[in-house]
Amino acid sequence: EDRRSLALHRAIAKRLREDPHVVLTQARQSLATMTARQPEVSHLLREWSVLLARPVEALLPLLTDPDPWARELRHVTPFAGVLTAAERAEVYRGFADDEGRAA
Repeated sequence: EDRRSLALHRAIAKRLREDPHVVLTQARQSLATMTARQPEVSHLLREWSVLLARPVEALLPLLTDPDPWARELRHVTPFAGVLTAAERAEVYRGFADDEGRAA
């Protein structure tokens, strides 16, 4: 699951580089909704709030960092919805193919 999330966030990072204003606007809106609905993870959502205020160049490495803290943050990602269903399916297919070759 962590490797699949990392693959998904690589695609999100690519989209963020391509269109930072749109992606960050969407992530901030999503974060506001998540903050209202998920108080049990408020410490992680506060961290995302700080991160989303930083320059894109500072945010990008976190999206693909294998570090445990970055992994935990990705579990409550405000970037849900940035990729279309078709784009997510493509990432998942690529991930499954890579996992199959590694096995």
